Amino acid sequence: MKRVRLNYIDVLNCIAIFFVLVLHSAQLAHFGGKDAPNYLLATILQAVCIPAVFIFFMNSGATLLTYRKRQTTAEFAKRRFLRVGLPFLFWSLAYYFFDAKFRAFPGPSDHSAGISFAKFIKAFLNNDINNLFWFFYAIIALYLVTPIFSTLVDKHKDVLCYVVCIYFFFNDVLSYVSHVTGYQLVTQHIAQPLLTSSWLGFFLMGYLIREDYFSKRVQNILIFLGLLTLSASLADVITDGKYIFLSGYSSFLYSVALYLIVKRVVAQINNEKILASFQIFSGASLGIYILHPLFYAFFDKIVFKTSVRDWPAYLEVLSSLIHILILPIIAYFILTPCVLLIKKLRLGKILIP
Repeated sequence: MKRVRLNYIDVLNCIAIFFVLVLHSAQLAHFGGKDAPNYLLATILQAVCIPAVFIFFMNSGATLLTYRKRQTTAEFAKRRFLRVGLPFLFWSLAYYFFDAKFRAFPGPSDHSAGISFAKFIKAFLNNDINNLFWFFYAIIALYLVTPIFSTLVDKHKDVLCYVVCIYFFFNDVLSYVSHVTGYQLVTQHIAQPLLTSSWLGFFLMGYLIREDYFSKRVQNILIFLGLLTLSASLADVITDGKYIFLSGYSSFLYSVALYLIVKRVVAQINNEKILASFQIFSGASLGIYILHPLFYAFFDKIVFKTSVRDWPAYLEVLSSLIHILILPIIAYFILTPCVLLIKKLRLGKILIP
């Protein structure tokens, strides 16, 4: 079966990886004090760009849950291993050796105390090599359950929607109620891990949106609720957490709203050159995800003459507008052609997803 190109997926991939770059250049929101210069800006950027990786999960669901129409489960598993598993293993090993001598931020851990095969295995199993690689652990978990949920795509979309509702209830509704009321809600005996963990709600939602499962009215409601939660997040940041009801929820609704809006906007684009450009740039997204900590470390060393090893000095770097706003733009437009060139090489195609 010939695959139909989903142009909005390409655009969302580009948005997602740029959001990742901004999240990681605005780390002042997590490590700086509230009196630090540009702390408020960094925190606002975190709230706006938080859907980043969740968009990748939704795109994966949109493109992979129909795999049975194109290939067997064995072929699916093989392609996923070659596409993601092999690069994940290689770059985990590469960063492990990098961590022994150098530092980058955010992501790579400090292994200067010494490395060994046993330590590598322990670090790999505990995401203690490059903690930005949590994405790979999560997406591999989603790949493992894809053969289960792919059996429902043709005639049981209502069941998939039901799973999303369960996911949302346990991960958003109950957590928000607990946050606002102050009551500790114990859900470990009623939450089903297969249905409520590993970002499954995003994965399935991406597919349902692709299939236009929701009516235009329901989509409009989801967009409204998503923008409402974004507004609440921004208000929470601006008021410095003064009002408890403005926080305590995840970015699920906001991510879904952004996804729907982009899908609608892209449907109105008729310029083939623009769509083709997004298709090309989209192919660099995961490569940028893997390599950008190294670029950030290089940029900081060249521009600011310091690194994360000198933490007090590096905190000042994190406060810089150049680091917060300019760095992600430079990183995107330099890394994109570099990744695309690497992927033209035979070995590059294997090691860069």
